[in-house]
Order: sequence, then structure tokens, then C-alpha cells
Amino acid sequence: MTRKISLTFLFAIAIFCVNAQTADEILAKYFENTGGLAKWKDVKSVKIEAKAPTPQGDFPIVIYSKAPNKTKVVVNVQGKELVQAAYDGETAWNLNPFAGGTDPVKLDEEQTKELREQEVEDSFIDYKKKGHEVALEGKEEIDGVQCYKIKLEKNKNNEKDDITEFIYFDTENYVPIMRKSFIRSGPMKGQEIQSYMSDYQEVDGLMMPFALEQKMNGNTISKVVIEKYSVNENIDDSVFAFPKK
Repeated sequence: MTRKISLTFLFAIAIFCVNAQTADEILAKYFENTGGLAKWKDVKSVKIEAKAPTPQGDFPIVIYSKAPNKTKVVVNVQGKELVQAAYDGETAWNLNPFAGGTDPVKLDEEQTKELREQEVEDSFIDYKKKGHEVALEGKEEIDGVQCYKIKLEKNKNNEKDDITEFIYFDTENYVPIMRKSFIRSGPMKGQEIQSYMSDYQEVDGLMMPFALEQKMNGNTISKVVIEKYSVNENIDDSVFAFPKK
């Protein structure tokens, strides 16, 4: 009996090690096929100019990101500037002129924490040093495309902050075509959301998706068509700063 238990235990460990190694190999292929790990590590800022097609027309969007975790999403709606979300390294805020006010509003601690954790650097880069864990969970078909399913558990060292996502990599090109995550704040907290990435094109030696779509319960909730990426452009910190009167 003891020998059987020991062999079973060793077999389980062997399977775990193979899966862990395979997950790392997939990630290595991902970085290799999209520009190289060194080039991705060199990304310190990204500016995205895009548009969101809606029944009311195309709304221009500009997304600013600067390492380590500064961010700002600006949407132009009928000539008015809506700051959907911004984080300057200390304060998270938004500005919605359609909510009856013209002053920026600070976000609560839960929303601030969520923005604080959205780093410019890819979560898979040096993921072990960041306290994350990855695991290969087999293959799955996404919209007719065979994919490797990678489970990403962020902040695994702190169970209270554990964030689980699933990323699906095309088995042919090793690029992510879908990310499954869960809303972490607000009235829809806990709801699953699927983010689709497609139309990959080269930008300064890196492969970037130019079409983004989000779905919930099978329904599209947003679409974004990217027109331009600017990598490592000098973005002044004042862009992200909470406006002072």
C-alpha cells in the first residue's frame, strides 16, 4: 500500500512538472513570436489612438499608459471629453460631464486598487518574481481556433488579493486571442467577461492587436478599433494627474 501511494504521488509530481514546463514553453513562444522578451521589457509607455463604433457613430478614444502603472482612458462623446478612468500613481479618478458635473471625481479604494494593479509590463514577464503562478489547462477551441488555455493567478502569495484569469493562445501563432477575467468592483462584481484580441499587426517590431471586443453572457458590450500605437512616446506625468482647481 505504501509503495502504491508513493508511486502515485511521484507520478502526480511528474505530471505537474511537465505541465509547468509546457506553460513556460508556450509563454516563451508567445514572446518570441511577438517581438522578443527583451523588446517587451523595454516598453515603458504606450499611447493608443482608437475609435469605438456605436449606433450613434464612432467615438474617438485615446488610452495612455506609462510604467509602472499610470493610466488614463479618454473618450470623446459628441464633442465632450469623458475620462473613463485615470490613475496617476496615487489617485484614481474619472470625469463624466454627462453625469451632471464638470469636476473630476476620486474613485473609491476598491476601484483604485484595481487600477493600481494594472501594470504596463505584461503580467507574464518575470511572473514568478511578481508572485504570480501560471498553469497549462489543456487545449480549448475559441471561435473555431484551437488554443492553449493558460491559467494566470496573480498575487498568489496573498490570498486576499488573488486574481484569476484565463488566457487563450492560438496554437499556431502563440498569440493571445481571448482573455477571460472577472469584474472586481461595482454592482457587477464577480461577473465573467471575455476580451477578444485580433487583427495583429507589427508596431515597432512588436505584434499588437488592432481589434478588441468584450463580451458578457455571449453579448458584445464594447468594440474598439485601434488606429495607431505609439510605443515609448514621452508622456508627461501631468497627463495622468488628478486635476487641481
